[in-house]
Amino acid sequence: MTHTQSLSSFAPSTALPRVLVLGTGGTIAGVSTGHPAASDYTAGVLGIQELVDAVPGLELLAALELEQVCNLDSKDFEPALWVRLAERIARWRAQAPGAGCVITHGSDTLEETAYALDCLLPPGAPVVLTGAMRPASALSVDGPRNLYDAVQVAVDTGAAGRGVLCALHGRVHAAVDVSKRHPACLDAFDSGERGPLGFVGLRGVRFTRDVARARGNVLQPPSGPWPRVELVASHAGADGALVRALLAASRNASMQPGLRGLVVEGTGLGTVHRALQPALDEAQAQGVRVVVASRAGEVPDGPYEGLNPHKIRVRLMLELAQLEAP
Repeated sequence: MTHTQSLSSFAPSTALPRVLVLGTGGTIAGVSTGHPAASDYTAGVLGIQELVDAVPGLELLAALELEQVCNLDSKDFEPALWVRLAERIARWRAQAPGAGCVITHGSDTLEETAYALDCLLPPGAPVVLTGAMRPASALSVDGPRNLYDAVQVAVDTGAAGRGVLCALHGRVHAAVDVSKRHPACLDAFDSGERGPLGFVGLRGVRFTRDVARARGNVLQPPSGPWPRVELVASHAGADGALVRALLAASRNASMQPGLRGLVVEGTGLGTVHRALQPALDEAQAQGVRVVVASRAGEVPDGPYEGLNPHKIRVRLMLELAQLEAP
């Protein structure tokens, strides 16, 4: 793993707000491996300095301080990186009270990182994630505009206290709401029926609504291994074989750490195949926490209201970590 290093390229100015920009890789830092109009590329190639250099006018918005935390395809992210980012942002907030932070990130797991940080960080100065659907060397690349807009959000006084935000394709989303809904189109992210919190573009930032649901308590990451929470799906022909295999591997210690939770991608409003339900009952009887979500969208009510299965998994891991804390 690459160690965090300072790559500051702009001299701090008392006339401009300060913004920490953390690079983590992703498509926004990707480079095409063939024709720039084709889809083949390698994610996480360019450093944060190169990304910033490709965005004219950023130096007029803020005094930027740049750090490369890692340079990964976001499909390969691990929960430990969420903690690294949260700890770095906490230090930044202590060092520069009121100053915002921007994180460049791959699109595939951007919503998981955004929601994890929303759980790990108290409300405060803006934290804004952004990314791209096309690599930096592609035709009609979207990354530079998204990065510019993310910095606009990070310096906007109306963005503070709204939790972790995402700036993508001219829209500002709350971490609790945002999801990637399309594998390839530029406008791949939305916030479901609630819609975005606002918009960002040539006229700056305009918020049109507040975050719809109250934030939960700030949660602490585990001091050791993260509790194992797996995703399983209910579907036509689903049975309990996979769940029972996970339970057996947990009991005989061939899977470490052992199973602590299951998030079930149920059908409809969270229904589960009749052949799968007995295995889930067995899991609960053995102390495994089972939460049923919906593969059709966000949970409409209850303690995980508004969350999709992947975000529920993030939340459940952190909740289980609190229970296991010394």
